[in-house]
Amino acid sequence: MSVYTTVSTEELTHFLLQYDLGELIKFVGITAGMENTNYFLDTSKGRYVLTLYEAYSHEELPFFLGLMQHLSAHQVDTLTPVADRQGELVNSLCGKPAAIIERLEGVALQQSEVTLEHCCLIGDALARFHLAGQSYGGHRENEDRDHFLSEKITAPLLSVLSKEDRQLLREELDFHKTIKWNELPSGITHSDLFCDNSVFRYVDNQPILSGIIDLYLSCHDAFIYDLAIVANDWCCDENHHLDQTRWLALLSAYNKVRKLEAIEKQAWATMLRSGALRFWISRLDNKLNPPAGEMVLCKSPDDYKFKLQACLQDQKEIMEAISAEL
Repeated sequence: MSVYTTVSTEELTHFLLQYDLGELIKFVGITAGMENTNYFLDTSKGRYVLTLYEAYSHEELPFFLGLMQHLSAHQVDTLTPVADRQGELVNSLCGKPAAIIERLEGVALQQSEVTLEHCCLIGDALARFHLAGQSYGGHRENEDRDHFLSEKITAPLLSVLSKEDRQLLREELDFHKTIKWNELPSGITHSDLFCDNSVFRYVDNQPILSGIIDLYLSCHDAFIYDLAIVANDWCCDENHHLDQTRWLALLSAYNKVRKLEAIEKQAWATMLRSGALRFWISRLDNKLNPPAGEMVLCKSPDDYKFKLQACLQDQKEIMEAISAEL
């Protein structure tokens, strides 16, 4: 979504000859996000998103693109990849694997815009995502979470953090090692469902979910961890504490579609801590080792440090609320 690879009009025009999408009208880089290079693409036959994959190979991409097709076929609102004239979903552009995705109607949601209605809609959609993913044949371990919590990443961070932050990081890393992940219900998760990875349109000022986007961290993981990632972004107030009304709405909508198990409810505060820790570390790493790119957006790590601290402060109240309401 940041622009790491610049594409010329001539290169894109030649690339589009492989597709039955008509003539190129315009394209523009998308500056939000941190992973792939993305462009909005308009042709004489429609509106699309062109993605160049900066970190994934041709061999890795069938998992993600196949998942999109599978979810779409199971009435989950998400992205649909476009096949070329030969039926292929992945080609090459500027020396990178590239694909064209149908563009959703609407706009990406911003954190300041989140309402109870948005939380209910995404809770419902994520439950259907999890259920549909159980019949998908592909498999991918969550290497990203383990990668960012590995000593290779955390050791350099400890050397540059303040004394207080070093203590917090060490304590949370030790706590994370006690989590019994294999006991939690799991399957294919989105793993990065922040507000801006959803697209909404509005009818009479009421939100309608057009789709969940950016599935390139999807993998097999605990369902409740995926929900915690959502809550940490969608349900926090301006002081980084979880808004109980919003996160209960999120979980209640999810629970109506896929019933949460007792072990998942018991792990809720733990998952919130783990999710906040993972993104605090990944953003610290990006700050210490910023990726190269033409328009690269690096997000502040302090946001997730504060969320982690707030969760530690509020975890008793969080567990009391989930026990009483769900």
